Amino acid sequence: MTRKENEHTNGHELFNQEVHKIYVQDSERKAGIASPEVIAEAITYLHRDGIIVLENVVDPSHIDALEAKLGPEAEEIARNPDHHFNWNKGNMDQAPPLILDLMFQDVWANRIVVSVLSSILGPSPVSHYANGNTALKSTARQPVHSDIDKPHPLYPFAYAVNIPLCDVSVENGATEIWVGSHRDSNIEQHNQYADGEHDLTIKTELVEERRQHSPPVQPSTKKGSIILRDLRLWHAGMPNKATTPRIMLAFVIQPKWFQAPSKVLLPAKAKKLVQQWERDGLEYAAKWVDGDVDHKLVSSNEVDFSTGNKRLLELGEMMRPPVH
Repeated sequence: MTRKENEHTNGHELFNQEVHKIYVQDSERKAGIASPEVIAEAITYLHRDGIIVLENVVDPSHIDALEAKLGPEAEEIARNPDHHFNWNKGNMDQAPPLILDLMFQDVWANRIVVSVLSSILGPSPVSHYANGNTALKSTARQPVHSDIDKPHPLYPFAYAVNIPLCDVSVENGATEIWVGSHRDSNIEQHNQYADGEHDLTIKTELVEERRQHSPPVQPSTKKGSIILRDLRLWHAGMPNKATTPRIMLAFVIQPKWFQAPSKVLLPAKAKKLVQQWERDGLEYAAKWVDGDVDHKLVSSNEVDFSTGNKRLLELGEMMRPPVH
């Protein structure tokens, strides 16, 4: 799907109401090698829009196997009173199964995705997060937010990798996307708690101001696609009007030098598998656990994508927007 170039109105960029999609050929998908042309197109639109959809990059049989495992578990997880929900009972964490036979490389360490993101973030990027987002049947929506609530660089430093386990549309809860909002994203746009700490949510007046020139979209995606989203991009989970839970796996990848503190809980028996992924270009910041790990209990409640790089923290004032 193509988009027209940005128009301008009253000094604002006017984004057309589409998210750019790139179809990856079967030969590239099977070889796990993105062509220079795909990389160039992906990087161009990620910088401009903050989001792209890579189509035909996951083996459909892998998606079906994960859906067969996670689909029946969704309602069970939702009944757990201690489970982590995201603002409302219609949107919850649901992590991928930590069973070796279901830890597919094209899901956990997709080589097309790695080739694109390593071209932006540098060699050997690191995944600090492996979870998922499930929209249950609901009428509730999330507030507009970004996934970073700490002072952060004004350039790309993290990407969410979202893998829906079904075709996604407005009907079953396609995410609301504010195309291009990452380009001026900064911590001052966020609401604050009484103690001065920032929330994930964006100030209402800024949301309404942007709506006037660049309103949000809900892009549909096909099964087998992967969505790459700049972590700074504004977005919101939307109601799922269908009866079947809409499950979307989520990974976050950052530069190795960024040194984010979050760890991915993984069973020690998966070490050889993860080491293979590392040879293909993606590392995992893992917390290894002996024995089995119950993926149904994995929570994003304490996740932290902020930097642990001391020098970058010293440059904190440069991570704030200039005062005009």
